Amino acid sequence: MLEQAHHRLVVETSGPGCTDLTGTVAGWLAKIGAGDGLLTLFIRHTSASLTIQENADPDVLADLMAALR
Repeated sequence: MLEQAHHRLVVETSGPGCTDLTGTVAGWLAKIGAGDGLLTLFIRHTSASLTIQENADPDVLADLMAALR
């Protein structure tokens, strides 16, 4: 059966930088009992962006922040 779920996630930050949403999104997915499917994230802010990375090496985030500066 095909089902859809919608949720608004509000994230407050202290300014420029990266904010890891993995735990928050995973928690919501667990709460609604989601299994396989499609997750679409929409950011409603003109100066925000979404990046997806594996986080296997903390240097990747430092390199990304340096490149963006």
